[in-house]
Amino acid sequence: MGRVLLISANTEKRPPVFPLGLSYIHASLVASGWEAGMLDMTQLDYTREAVTNYLNAYAPDYIGLSIRNLDNCCMQYPRSFVDQVCLMVDWVREWNSRASIILGGAGFSLLPRQWLQETGADYGIVGDGCDSIVELLGQLEAGQVPSAVSGLMFRTRAGEWNYWSPYAPEQLDQEYFPSRSGFLHSYDVERRVRHNVLTKRGCALSCTYCAYPSLEGRAVRLRSPKRIADEIEQMVVQYDIGSFDFVDSVFNYPLEHAEEICRELIGRTLPLSWGCFLNPRFFTAEFAGLLKQAGCTEVEFGIDSGSDICLRSFKKNFRQAEIRTVVQLCRDQELDFSFCLLIGGPEETPETLHETLDLMEELAVQRIFGLFGIRILPSTDMYSYVGSPEPDELLHPKFFMSPQLSLEQANSICAPYRERNPDWMFI
Repeated sequence: MGRVLLISANTEKRPPVFPLGLSYIHASLVASGWEAGMLDMTQLDYTREAVTNYLNAYAPDYIGLSIRNLDNCCMQYPRSFVDQVCLMVDWVREWNSRASIILGGAGFSLLPRQWLQETGADYGIVGDGCDSIVELLGQLEAGQVPSAVSGLMFRTRAGEWNYWSPYAPEQLDQEYFPSRSGFLHSYDVERRVRHNVLTKRGCALSCTYCAYPSLEGRAVRLRSPKRIADEIEQMVVQYDIGSFDFVDSVFNYPLEHAEEICRELIGRTLPLSWGCFLNPRFFTAEFAGLLKQAGCTEVEFGIDSGSDICLRSFKKNFRQAEIRTVVQLCRDQELDFSFCLLIGGPEETPETLHETLDLMEELAVQRIFGLFGIRILPSTDMYSYVGSPEPDELLHPKFFMSPQLSLEQANSICAPYRERNPDWMFI
């Protein structure tokens, strides 16, 4: 078998987020008998010298490059990640033009053909890649032209595109857990890497701007609460990692699954501190209590708006009344919480924005993270709403802002609220 080097191209460091998808791929390769190493570019200088040094030392035959995001999702200060990924591919090509380069990750899966065209990489895997990467490498090792691999996309020498739709396995419990070691570099704890755990894939909700259903499917596929707790116990006992986030798009759907995870963790009596992303619709007094007992120290609600008009336009399954309820339930349990807002959706006006911010002050919400504009992504309602632009246009940042509210107006409205509330952030 050849040797595989997996590289996480993400460089965002506020804070550095553990490359969970890449660590799943690594664990799958190791379980299948492959020798594999990892580089996390949040831990290294993004330079040719740094990357080439590891390529020389490790001498891989195959390079897997994980693309987490298309850009920084910031309308005011947009920054595409396309150029830095292309640069990484160029450095690998300069090092060894014969080494196969395989792209993957959530950012890649959004626009796979565009990424392959832009970078000139050899192959890409859309969707769940743990089994696909093993199958692809096995075919390449055997000298075969790859075929019938779930999610595989590549361009033939004749210029034709080959693509096999990704298969979404219902069974997510594996014999292995994502690798928390296996990096070729030291992992600098001083950078406060935020570790993470996944409890499910798929999203049955219908938020107009969100690509999770297209990335993971609308059928919610659950890991068993016991295996999740086993993974967390391994993190604590073997790696001394007791602080992490559950990174599901919505941790508390289905609610019964989240409750059972909490009960499993309560039974383990581990020293834990964790956070999660929640939907206000599936939040009860009992669940708030379970979160607290299980070691949850902070929750974030993606409410997007405090105006029922805007919530309906986003196809949210809750309204202002539920927002008020979750605030009280969190305070009853002394559970720290924050809200995430999206400013400038289809029905946003100066009046709806004032309504949202006034509600936040009325409820004395301490921490708010607000984003101006809606990033347009393929296979979403927003994509159709703005006229279905060519997918090639979406590889670089493209945003929607309500015609009834300019970015300048939104900034002006938010400014005095920000001054009164120092932990409110708008970008």
